[in-house]
Amino acid sequence: MRAMPDLPDYEEVADELDAHWDDQGGPAFRSALQQLSALASGAHLEAAEFLPEILALHGPHHDAASSYKWYFIVLSQQGYSVRFDDQNHTPPAYCGPVGDFRNESMVSELVSELGFARVAELDLEAQAWLRARGLEF
Repeated sequence: MRAMPDLPDYEEVADELDAHWDDQGGPAFRSALQQLSALASGAHLEAAEFLPEILALHGPHHDAASSYKWYFIVLSQQGYSVRFDDQNHTPPAYCGPVGDFRNESMVSELVSELGFARVAELDLEAQAWLRARGLEF
């Protein structure tokens, strides 16, 4: 995954987010977050990894669905399994096989928040995003 040439510089965006971390409701943080989202949408791997971390946090930018979808995208590119294979059988708690990205603590919390039905929809959206960019999962 690579950034598009007309997108902002990732390091500058990350620095801006760090500089304004304590004022996440402020315009500077929101602007930098929008830039981070644009980078992630442009298939910039580092941005796609940082974005879901922010969106998963409870606060002004919490978006469980977007966070989950971005985790699916980026962790699939890091070799994690993305096949839904709950071995726990106690929804909404998920426990998949070793290597399943949904076993990661932050993602597991998102699955519990979203529920299995919504996660299945997001899995399809993430798969379509990856296919549209010629990326395997």
